[in-house]
Amino acid sequence: MPFKNKKYAGFTLVELLVGMAVSMILIMGSIMGYSSIKGVIQSSKNIENAQEVLRFSTETFTRSLKQAKHVTISHIGQIETKQAANTVACDGSRPTAPYTETFSRNGMHLQCNISGHLQTIMTGLHDIAFERTENLVSITVTPLAQDGEVAGVGAAAPVQIDIALTGIILTKATGG
Repeated sequence: MPFKNKKYAGFTLVELLVGMAVSMILIMGSIMGYSSIKGVIQSSKNIENAQEVLRFSTETFTRSLKQAKHVTISHIGQIETKQAANTVACDGSRPTAPYTETFSRNGMHLQCNISGHLQTIMTGLHDIAFERTENLVSITVTPLAQDGEVAGVGAAAPVQIDIALTGIILTKATGG
């Protein structure tokens, strides 16, 4: 049978190689975009965690220290407050008798001991330190570093919270 010259339909090898190269460039671009977005999401989660630790710390210690009748810092990582009856405790309850709250860090947890009842009230804590000067308590809170984050830097940097002991100040001012 004699060989006939047929026109074949399809792509040449060069066209296929060019198509593959363009496809690879597009795929690499989308992978780079994905990894960039993933980094932004992780940074956002780190900031969110740090903000939550700082918000909770500020809220809890402000309430406890402002209503305290007596405050003692036994060592840099522990603070004790004596509270009057019917005031809000660190666990949200309102004890009917005067009580003592002791705040301390255990690992990555902030714990509160209310007259012998120890409970974890927050996690995600790298360090906490208390310092008292007259009627002011300074609390340095360091959130726990999350995945891909350096401890003590950025969202995991230590933040100082200063709280005036208004209950004690008012008691002294009124002579009570």
